[in-house]
Amino acid sequence: MLIAFYKSTRPGFQGIANRVIRLRLRSIYSHCEVVFEPEDQVGRWMPDGSCARGADGSLWCASSVAGEALPAHSPRRAGKTGGVRFKRIVLNPDHWDVRRVALNQALGAAEWFKAHEGELYDWQLILGFVSWVIPQKAQRWTCSEACAAALGVPEGDAWRFDPANLEAAAGAWM
Repeated sequence: MLIAFYKSTRPGFQGIANRVIRLRLRSIYSHCEVVFEPEDQVGRWMPDGSCARGADGSLWCASSVAGEALPAHSPRRAGKTGGVRFKRIVLNPDHWDVRRVALNQALGAAEWFKAHEGELYDWQLILGFVSWVIPQKAQRWTCSEACAAALGVPEGDAWRFDPANLEAAAGAWM
């Protein structure tokens, strides 16, 4: 099983957000995704029923995003902005660092993302980075929080992860 960490900068407002997150975390990473490979054998949980690579080499990834519209296949809030989603991504090494983890969690991760697909992005947790008086909200997810919960971190503790320390933990899980 793989986890991908985004190290590039998107255009526009999302690029500003990439830079601010990296600055705040003192990290080269601003986002993360759980990546599903064919050998994970969880195709039945993917939106198209397969974990096979796309014609462009893309793989199914899952995370929570703030500034993207949820895809049409999302069972909740399709077309709305922000939340837990599956997306095919070409993991260009210029933009992504990919880590293999030895955790045998592919089935659990796929089931977690399927059960939470369409749930809201956790803006309160992001704002909590700036002010500790703003509490994190239940059933809302940042990218790293969703990835950590899907990998088996108890949901009550998953909020403690950001892309930088999730990448450090992934090294321990190798």
